[in-house]
Amino acid sequence: MDPCRNLILEQVEVLLMKEPGRKSLYDLLKVTLPNLEEASLDNSILRAKSYKTLKLRIHPDKHNNNSRATNIFQNLESFYDTCVKKILNDRKPGSQEKKRKRGQNRPSEKSTNELVEFDVRDKWSFLHLRLKNCEAKYIPQQVAYQCMNARGAIAHCRKTQCSYKIKESCSVHNVEEVFHKNGGSRNFEDIDDIKHELMTKGPVVSTSFLLSKTFMNKCEKSFWFDKSLIGKEYPLLIVGWKMTSFGEVWLVQPLTRNGSSEIQRVAFGQFGIDDHCIAPLSTFENTPWQAGPYFDISFPGTTEWHTWTGIKIGIRSNELENLGKVLGEDLMMMPRAKKKFVIRSKTKHAHSRAGYLKTLERQTDEFPWRIEITFLDD
Repeated sequence: MDPCRNLILEQVEVLLMKEPGRKSLYDLLKVTLPNLEEASLDNSILRAKSYKTLKLRIHPDKHNNNSRATNIFQNLESFYDTCVKKILNDRKPGSQEKKRKRGQNRPSEKSTNELVEFDVRDKWSFLHLRLKNCEAKYIPQQVAYQCMNARGAIAHCRKTQCSYKIKESCSVHNVEEVFHKNGGSRNFEDIDDIKHELMTKGPVVSTSFLLSKTFMNKCEKSFWFDKSLIGKEYPLLIVGWKMTSFGEVWLVQPLTRNGSSEIQRVAFGQFGIDDHCIAPLSTFENTPWQAGPYFDISFPGTTEWHTWTGIKIGIRSNELENLGKVLGEDLMMMPRAKKKFVIRSKTKHAHSRAGYLKTLERQTDEFPWRIEITFLDD
């Protein structure tokens, strides 16, 4: 028997008297899932699972079928449906909620009004965003992985050797699910939020862009969009923005059966492009983006590590043993052999460089061994 059943029932009864909407639905679902993230409300699958959990806890069968529990259970469904409709309406192009948010001024530290254009590929020139052909059913997954891989390259500070790839057997089918499976996602309230994220973290994904016949008729390069998805939401990777004579446009890269397209433009606020944009919460700094073998060390606390040509560090005897296992050879012979391995940060696995052992010397201090590693261009 559930010892909290009556308390939960009372909480639900009180919340059902509130005005239906996003906030009241979030409060309602948190009754049985206190750690629920608000972003889950925008994911139909996660939202439905949370609702099912709540329904199971307040089902009349759990309360001896008393009339009070039955009435609350019956009222719950209509309240939930009304809340969901309001959430979906707020995501539609031109909704009053979106218009209000776009009109708000952002804090000065996040202001992007002075920039007339920005492209993640200009700031992080090593980003490789182009992909091979992608079937329509896999576009949502692939766009999510494309965003994650780009952010991984930003964490790695260079082109990556490892990447997230589609698994055809995977049951995850949309962008939100992919992000939630890999640490969660963040929603952006307005255009300034999207711009700020692009400038500081990298690409974001629009999950609300509607590939309509009107758009296809107006777009000069509509062949870059998969026509089989006309009339449906078409996830797009947003990589920047630009001011044109017709106003500001987002720079996007659609995926099609033919692979990544050239960068296309979609005007701000058009076809739902910026109604619902998300990005992964993870920085992917603890994800290895380079193939081993790895020798983990404590990198100095500097952001310039990726520009170095080499490094000299002191290590202990047990670390020297680990290096020997990585190289699998007589360490004294390694400076001549120049065998390649990967030096990786112990705390941030994305921070790694390929190199070889240049010198190995004994010394008399806290670290009995001193090694010099020359980095390779990778």
